[in-house]
Amino acid sequence: MKFKKTNWIKAGALLTVVALTATACAEKESNAPQGGSGQEASEGPFQLSMMLPTYNAEQMPADSSVLKKLEELTGTKLSVSWVPSSTYTDKLSATVASGELPKTFVALEPKASFIVNAARSGMFWELGPYLKDYPNLSKMSELVLNNISIDGKVYGLFRERDLARFGLMIRKDWLANVGKEAPKSLDELYTVLKAFATEDPDKNGKADTIGLAVGMQGNNIAGFKDILTYMGGPNEWELRDGKLVPAHMTEAYMETMKFYKKLYDEKLINQDFAIVQDGRAVMYKGQAGLWIDNMLDGKGIEDNIKKVVPGAEIDLINRIAGPEGERTRAGAGYLGMYMIPKTSVKTEGELAQILSYFDRVSEGDIQNMMKYGIEGKQFTIENESYKAIEDPKGRAEITDGNQFMILQDQVVNYGSELEQLSTKLFQDNATIAVANPAAPFISDTEVEKGKEISKIIADATVKFIMGSFGESEWNASVEQWSKSGGAKVIEEINEQYMKLNG
Repeated sequence: MKFKKTNWIKAGALLTVVALTATACAEKESNAPQGGSGQEASEGPFQLSMMLPTYNAEQMPADSSVLKKLEELTGTKLSVSWVPSSTYTDKLSATVASGELPKTFVALEPKASFIVNAARSGMFWELGPYLKDYPNLSKMSELVLNNISIDGKVYGLFRERDLARFGLMIRKDWLANVGKEAPKSLDELYTVLKAFATEDPDKNGKADTIGLAVGMQGNNIAGFKDILTYMGGPNEWELRDGKLVPAHMTEAYMETMKFYKKLYDEKLINQDFAIVQDGRAVMYKGQAGLWIDNMLDGKGIEDNIKKVVPGAEIDLINRIAGPEGERTRAGAGYLGMYMIPKTSVKTEGELAQILSYFDRVSEGDIQNMMKYGIEGKQFTIENESYKAIEDPKGRAEITDGNQFMILQDQVVNYGSELEQLSTKLFQDNATIAVANPAAPFISDTEVEKGKEISKIIADATVKFIMGSFGESEWNASVEQWSKSGGAKVIEEINEQYMKLNG
């Protein structure tokens, strides 16, 4: 499968309301899954074993009404092996090594070395050539398929997540108090942050506010990658003159550091950002006016601020114009992927049955069932509003239901106004999202040394912002990164890029 070289994708289709229980259409389904060519006929339900991660102390019961309905609608008999998410990848690695695999499983880390090596050895079915034969699977994002590919080949069905979730969560009440409009450009963003820090937006007569809440997310400074994109910079890597260059070696990265340094010097961000693990906590206390990250954070931030400031309001902003216009960074667009091993699935006919199952799971009725459960058992709809039932047994039957999902494009959003707004902005973001052009490629050196050498850049970035490093020290750090393995990472990534793109 070849991929278009593009850094944006079209917006997803608008959400449509779908039935959450069996419909007349579903009743017409035969017990055998329908789908691609070469399907083998079989009597009774298709036996499908799978291994999935669980994020809950109690797993979905084997007699779950939701699981039974899923089997009924897909014509399958499911045998699910649940593994705690905290140990899942280690368990999967050992299982792959043993060769004793179920018919399908989720790979939470599709680019883990043991997955890549097994794929290259021929252990898994290459699924890319088959997707066109299935009405739902054929709609899977080409960009995300590119992201999960190994050596240009697709070995899994990704579990869809919104491609571009990032944006601004801003104190709407503070904007009103300082007489400002929501920012639409980098210059306006700076002006608003300045007002939030200097014009008493909380009206308490004290100089106790800042503009932007910042914290560390691993080696990353919260919001930095987003500002970098607004500045016209790349998403992780930049394609320049036919060669892939890491973001920290671009001029836009330097400009972003200077922007953060200005915010730091003028005390528009919290001065302790380098030791704050979760910058949202600064927002929760009502001390900051802006947070930049996944816009799903918006409702939680507003709920927490209201505990100390009942009249607080959060608004969401997804478009900020910079030198290259309105842009946002794309995420991976997935959370793990389903893979099908040849050691357990021997024929194309059996493969077609499994792909037919996943295609049926991607219909709107099953998407919503695995998200919310069955109406009357796990939830009710009252005055067009969703209400989860209180019965613990009923709720347990939908535990980790989303682990079965592939596409989520038809899930109905029953959330608050902020949550529904975030869904609309995610779709809009997809039209201006900048992809990571190096996402499909794997550097063995990065796998081995990536965390170690990335810390060199992370530390130097923080020191530049705080003023203990100048440009000469920064350049020395980049050189140290290169000598410590970074140059080899660039070489390996570009070797694969050239191999795939000629």
